[in-house]
Amino acid sequence: MIESVLVLSLLPVHLLGSLTVGECKKGILGMCIPAYYQKFDLPSQNKTTYVTIGVNLKDIPKISDQDFSITIDTYFNVRWTDERLLTQTNPTMVTYQEDEGGLTAVNLNVLPNLWIPDIEILDLMSFETHKVLSRLEGVWIDSTGALLYGMASKITFICQMNFNAFPVDIQVCHFRVGSFNYPYKKITFLNEGIPRADDIKSVLDYAVDFNPLPRDKSSYIALGMNYSAAGFEVVLTRKMSFYIITYYLPSGLFVVVSWISFLVNPEVVPGRMTMLVTLFLVLINIHNTIQTNSPKAEGFTAIKTWIIACIVFVFGALLEYSVILFLLKLEKIKSSYISMKGKRKMKTNQRFTRLDISFFILFPILFMVFNTFYWSSVLYWRWKINMEILNPGSSVL
Repeated sequence: MIESVLVLSLLPVHLLGSLTVGECKKGILGMCIPAYYQKFDLPSQNKTTYVTIGVNLKDIPKISDQDFSITIDTYFNVRWTDERLLTQTNPTMVTYQEDEGGLTAVNLNVLPNLWIPDIEILDLMSFETHKVLSRLEGVWIDSTGALLYGMASKITFICQMNFNAFPVDIQVCHFRVGSFNYPYKKITFLNEGIPRADDIKSVLDYAVDFNPLPRDKSSYIALGMNYSAAGFEVVLTRKMSFYIITYYLPSGLFVVVSWISFLVNPEVVPGRMTMLVTLFLVLINIHNTIQTNSPKAEGFTAIKTWIIACIVFVFGALLEYSVILFLLKLEKIKSSYISMKGKRKMKTNQRFTRLDISFFILFPILFMVFNTFYWSSVLYWRWKINMEILNPGSSVL
């Protein structure tokens, strides 16, 4: 017979102490830790210990493109069973009855005396437990020795992001929890559930969706051993409306406005040149703003490709007018007879007018071809990523 056990319960601190198993079974609400209990040993040496991870999402306050990170506000819950523990509830004590889930709250002072899973959050940046008057955390136990350790926390973890398609990019991130020391044969992690996107209250630059963790992400290899992992997949689809209104639409309209210069008389130099140079400088300013505000990427992003193309179209109109001015200058130098000047001028104006009309037709056609190629490529890329997410492991041409 066990001679003594340590009892930790919701009773006042001066009532806590060492009780025998017989005393524990008299109806004292709480948890009894036998004298033979070793907190450094796994709950079971002969079979796998299952640890269930629950992430009850409250909000996603921040997604940082600069830090490649996601911050979540959540109730982070860890469940496991330790059959070595003895529990007892008193049916006559209504105040301390088990709740609907069959769990009874236990004093937090029990934690230093219990075995706790050595949890590791992969790609973790920071983990903070919220605090008001004290840390918002608790421990619960049921009659079978199943423990629940929950805390209100803010978790920031790294997401491997690729911004080459910005701002039509889709980021796929993985929140994974595993053991720091024990491989999967010793500790296996399970999911309590998948968060819901409806719980997100913050206004973000992404539409967020949650999926179960893919099979190839449910384990990882470290130190030559295979470790179990639980968690979920986060799919971030960037909202394009802001970028279309702020960057795409104005820059596209500036290109269209530049075509009006083809209808202006070439000899009206101040008006035509001022309009083209102003449009060109405005597009350069938009490009610099995009360069400053865009996340880091290895090469050209989708929006940089667009704005550079718009700059090229406006520069093309400016270059065409520069060629006309150069030819006009040559015509004036070659004019040697005053009597022929009016006739030659008429022919020159007709020739330059035909040139302007030709470019007035050619530039819109080229811009439409570019738009067709650009947006079909962008939409196909986004569709391809969505198909890969919905059908992991399949190849989409």
